[in-house]
This record gives sequence, C-alpha cells and structure tokens, in this order.
Amino acid sequence: MKKRRKILIIVFMFIFIVAIAAYMFINNIKSSGLVNYNEEVKIEGLKSEVTVYRDNFGVPHVFAENEEDLYKVTGYISAQDRMWQMDLLRRVTQGRLSEIFGEDMIKSDVILRSLRMAEKSEMVLEEISPEMLKALENFADGVNQYIEDYNDNLSFEFRILGYKPEKWKPIHSLNLIGYMAWNLETGWGTESIIYKVRNKVSEAKFKELLPDLSLQKTQVYPDFELNEILVDTNLISSIRKINKIAPPVFRASNNWVVAGKKSTTGMPIFANDMHLGLMVPGIWSQIHQHVEGKLDVTGVILPGQPFVIAGHNADISWGMTNVMLDGADFYIEKINPDNKNQYKYDGEWKDMEVRKELINVKGEEKPVEKEIRFTHRGPIINEFKEIENNSISMHWIGNERSNELRAVYMLNRAKNWTEFRDAVSSFKSVSQNIAYADTKGNIGIQCCAGIPERKAPGYLFFPGDTSLYDWNSFVPFDSLPYIYNPECGYVFSANNRTTGNDSPYYISEWFDLPNRANRIEQMLTAKDKLSIDDFKKMQNDQHSVLTDDMKPVILKYVKNMKKLTSDEQKAFDLLKNWDNVYSKDEVAPLIFEEYYIIFSKNIMKDEMGDTLYEEFLKMDLLTNYLTDKVIKNEGSVWCDDVNTKETETLEDIIQKSFKELIPEFKEKYSKNITETKWGDIHKLALIQPLGKVKMLDFAFNLNRTLRAGGSYHTVSPYSYDFKDPYIANHGASHRHIYNTANYDESYSIIPTGVSGIPASKHYCDQTDMYINGEYHPDYISLKKIKKNAVYIAFFSEK
Repeated sequence: MKKRRKILIIVFMFIFIVAIAAYMFINNIKSSGLVNYNEEVKIEGLKSEVTVYRDNFGVPHVFAENEEDLYKVTGYISAQDRMWQMDLLRRVTQGRLSEIFGEDMIKSDVILRSLRMAEKSEMVLEEISPEMLKALENFADGVNQYIEDYNDNLSFEFRILGYKPEKWKPIHSLNLIGYMAWNLETGWGTESIIYKVRNKVSEAKFKELLPDLSLQKTQVYPDFELNEILVDTNLISSIRKINKIAPPVFRASNNWVVAGKKSTTGMPIFANDMHLGLMVPGIWSQIHQHVEGKLDVTGVILPGQPFVIAGHNADISWGMTNVMLDGADFYIEKINPDNKNQYKYDGEWKDMEVRKELINVKGEEKPVEKEIRFTHRGPIINEFKEIENNSISMHWIGNERSNELRAVYMLNRAKNWTEFRDAVSSFKSVSQNIAYADTKGNIGIQCCAGIPERKAPGYLFFPGDTSLYDWNSFVPFDSLPYIYNPECGYVFSANNRTTGNDSPYYISEWFDLPNRANRIEQMLTAKDKLSIDDFKKMQNDQHSVLTDDMKPVILKYVKNMKKLTSDEQKAFDLLKNWDNVYSKDEVAPLIFEEYYIIFSKNIMKDEMGDTLYEEFLKMDLLTNYLTDKVIKNEGSVWCDDVNTKETETLEDIIQKSFKELIPEFKEKYSKNITETKWGDIHKLALIQPLGKVKMLDFAFNLNRTLRAGGSYHTVSPYSYDFKDPYIANHGASHRHIYNTANYDESYSIIPTGVSGIPASKHYCDQTDMYINGEYHPDYISLKKIKKNAVYIAFFSEK
C-alpha cells in the first residue's frame, strides 16, 4: 500500500513538473518579441534623437527632426509590433508561402507568381523620386536593424514555424501596391463563374443574371457628364487560403464628408471606414508622424511600408473606398495544335513567354517545378480556374504602369484640393473614390482609377485571336469624375455605382448594391446639421435598407399562406414587427438572413445544379444581384423550378422558402430559429493565421470571437461568407472621424490592436471597444500627446 502511494506521489510530481515546464515554455514562446515601449533604443545612422510617445493603446506618435530619421524609426517600430505580419505579406507578394506552410500552399504560390507583382514594383522603382526612394531605404534600414537586434527574440510565429526573416528591401514595400491592386479586383472571381453559368442556362436567364444598373439610382457622382473621352472551385479555394493569411484590402468601404454649413462645428467633419477581411493582427497599424515644419500626418499604414494610406495631415483629410473597377479582362486563346506554347494573334502564331518557377516547399528537399505561360496580355489562367477545352489569358490592371507610392507620399504632404488631386492622379492599379476635406472649409471626392478604354463590356470573355479587344489606352485622369464643394453640403461613397447611364466609358458591372449608400444618404439628410456624435452613430448604424425593400414583398405573399404552424406564425410576427435594425440581441435579423439564403437557393440551384451553384454561391455579389432583381421586379424567369412540370411564380418561391425556414435551420443548428438571437449565431471571428490550429490557439490565446450585430448590407458591416454563415470575417478595418475645426477632437478605432504579439497588452485591446461602437481620441498636438502618453521611447545614434 505504501509502495503504491509512493508511486502515485512520484507520478503526480512528475506530471506537476511537466505541467510547470510546459507552462513556462509556452509563456516563454508566447512573449517572444515583446518589447519595452519605454526603452532607449540605439540605431545606427540617426542624425538626431527621435522621440516616440505611445498612448494607453500603444499607438505611436513619432517626433523626429528630419525625414530620414523619421522613416528609419518608423521601420524599427513597425517591425517591433508587426514583423511576422510584414514577412507574411512579403511572402504573399512573392508567392513564397509554401516555404513556411508546406505543400498545401503550392497552388496559391503559382497563382501569386503569375500576377508578377515584383515586376510591377520594378517599374515603380524606376520612376520614384530620390526623396521617396530615400524614405523606403531608411524604412528598410530600420526594419533590418530591428531584425538584427531581435534575431534571437523574434515573435512566436517565427519560432513555431522554424525560420527567421530575411533582410527587408525597398522593393518589398513596393510589392504591397500589387497586393492592394489584386485584392480589390472584382473581375477575377466573378467573370469565370459568369462564363460557366452562360454555358449552362438559357440566354433569357443569363441576361437576368447580369446587374440592371438602371435599378441603382444612388451614384457617387450623380451630375457627372462627359461628351468626349481622349473561377472555379480549386481557384477560389486557393485564393481563400491566401485571404485567410492576408486579408483583402479595399474590397468595400464607406466614406462621407459634410461641409461647415451642415456641421455643428461650422467646419467639415470627415468619416472613413475601409472594409476588408478581419483577422489578428488587423491589416492596418495606427501611427502619427511629425517633422517640425515639414510633416504632421496621422492615420493608418499598411505594415511593411512607411506612409499613411488614409488619414489627415495638418491641412487635409482623405479616405478611400473601392471604385469596384472591373480591372481584368479574359481572352479565349487559339492554341497552335502543334505547339501548346503558341497562340494565334491577328492571323499569326505568336510565341508565349514560358517561365519555369521553382517553389521551395517546407519539408521537401527539392523544389517543386511549375510552368506558367504568358501571352502579351498576361498569364494563361485556365489551369487555375479549371475551365475545360479553352486556354484563357488574363489582362490585369495590376500589371499596368502606375505609381500609387507617389500618390500616398504626396497625400501625406498635400495642403489643398489642387495638391490633393495632383497626388491622387497617379492612382491607377489601385482604383479608389477618395474623399477630401481641408481646414479651409472645402470638401470633395475624386474618382481615381485606371479605366481601360474597351470595345465592349469587360464582363464578357473576348476572342483572343484578334487585337480588337486589347487595351490600347486608359481614360485620362482629367476625364474622371469628381465633386468639389457641392451645393448640398456633403459627399459620400460606399462602393455604389460611380456614374449614370450616360457615362461615356465602362467602369464595371459589379458595383456593390446601394444599400449602404442609400442608408448613408438617409442619415446625411436627416438633420440640417450633423455633429461628431452623429458621425459615430452613422458609422455604427445597423439599420438595413435591403430589408426595408425586401421584407414587404415577402410578408405580402407569406400573409396569403394557409395554416401556418405556431412557429411559422411567430416567425411571421417577429418579422412584421421588427424595425429592420440588426441588433445582436434580436431574433428577427436571424430569421430574415436565414430566409434570404434559402430563398436565393430556391431561385438558383435548380438551374445551376449542385456543383455550379456551390461555386456561384462563393461569389456573394452575384447572388445578391440576382436576388435583388427578382424582388424589385417582383418576378423573374429564374422563379420557375425546372424540375417540376408547373411554372412557379415569385409567390410560390417565397412561400416554399418560408415553409423550409424553420426545419432547415433546426437541422443545421439544432435550435428553434424563433428563439435564437442574431448574436448567438452571428459572431465576429478574429482569427490569427496560426490560430486555426486549435492547440496553438489554446496555448497562446490567439483568436477572438464575439457576438455581433449588423450584416453585409448595413453601414456598420459584419459580413459573412454565404458558404459559412454566419461567421463574420469581413467588415470595417478601422473607423476614423476627423474634426477639421480642431483635429485634437478626432476619433479612431481598429478591430484589434497595434501589436501582433499575443503576450502584449495591446494585442487586441481595442476589440471590445470596436464591437461596442466606441472610439479613442486621435490626438495630433504635442501638448495633448505628452499629457496622454503612457510610454516614451528615445531613439538615438548607436
């Protein structure tokens, strides 16, 4: 008995020691890379001392005496907070994810390499000014000095994955232009699916599928006139793998500005929130940069480059929304039957460029060799998209000559509308509607886009054996629409239609439906004068215009149904009495969203079949367009179920969908939908790339999941994938409200925090405030900054 007890004590002690050791080991790794924001840092090459004040959220305010020192320190502190994220984005732009994640990312790497982002960066590098190049070099130097200083204490991801970052180069910062351009391209996913659907359904149904832009009355530039102008499943799967690692930039967004006559301050108030994939760490990092008499700019930067992308300086404010430009065209090539590397072009066989790509794969001794073929337009992409019997090439705006780096560099320094327009004139690959306000009281918005002059709308697949459909020129910047000091006293955009039917050039079919835009305009016109608090409420508004439009049609036909069950009657009553606000504690939003998904399925699936429907559903914009058209027209040829002898009407589909609502939800979730609140199912999921491994998430507390209101069609968006409802993984990546009357009375918030290190108190310290619609001050005056500083770091010459 004593022996048995002794053995148990020894086993217990062993388990206890192992647990303590494991705890200490995990904590040691977890805190890897953690920095002391109050430390004195020695950096080689500094000309003068640089002071970095950080507030209670760790947001850095960098005060330097010259720009060389400013950008060197910016590089260093960016690496302090986000080194692994910077390296990850660099690998995305280079197509080198397989090196750290293994063979599962090979196809994603091939896709990324076909986009030739580094070649675009080389073009930009040839054109940038000596001042910009110097800024990039100093930024890179700061990053590299951090890597050297912390080579044995890098953040935990490097230790888990077993590698160390390479030196940073200026071209790595430039590669992020290609990254932004690729992520906002709308044609890449939609047009290959449109091509497949066109071969599957009748001409009448195909026409119904395309957007009817005449239904979209809300335009960014409603008065603009110009009389003369000078995917397949495997592909989407690979792109989704990339997006889970590096979230899309500028896919959707809101911005609006009111002039002094509509402001309680008597000066413009400015708002911007750019929507993208939400994860940890977030895509933006907050920063304030100051050089006396030369630069005073605050806002958000993309980790890996030194300039504020959206924000304000001492004179102007600016913020962006995606134009939704169709910036990719696809061509069906005629391949030489005797030589797969030749294609017919204007009557002659033309040689393709064939590249052998060697992809290093984690755990493999030898690199994997892949072949990528290019026509003069771009890569042959049907191997990625699995479109059979055709060779399809892609011409992509991201490979065109442009200089977004110049634009952002100059925006940081612009003082007025003229300098603002000069700065944004070099936006081309990254197409944006950029809103503007200044401290003189002026407001405006400018369309900045590389719009190809086409022979036909870009949603079609063109014949590739002719030069007729090639891009030969772009719409000049001076011909793009803008608004400056409008009589109404406000400007706004929300990825809605750019101009009216009389636009002289094709921009896109794939604008976002104007639900957010319509709601923004409702709120802008609801009062004669708007305040900062009004802007906060607007950015967090969860009232749905989509539901305003669709619900009456649904209720009209459901009301005619006979013998509703008690649960069906309860669902009907909840919808009927609901104010269409997507509160997380309401039941009705869940009923409507689930109904929308079932209704859309009943419209489309019978025509498309299981496989194509599953693929189509992944492009939620296409689903939304068709569903919106069916409701607004109160019928469509799509309403008929091709699997029955009868001809179904909209009423039939609405009633059928309502009958399926309760049992389908119960089958999926084992819950009664009439007793389940929206936030119990609809959750914001902030996932760290390594947090998908449950053991790592448990050990390092990487992920955050919170109940969420709103939806993809509300001004405050918490968007989810139709293939994975209702996990919200896309939304406002930041919220900024700027008071031009007094910039110290401005506000900001991001979904996560400035630090990407899990052990940092600033890892997700803004998350609860973000989900609750709260903000923190965004000070710019030294007096306020010093008063609210929690950390002060001094950087000096080593």
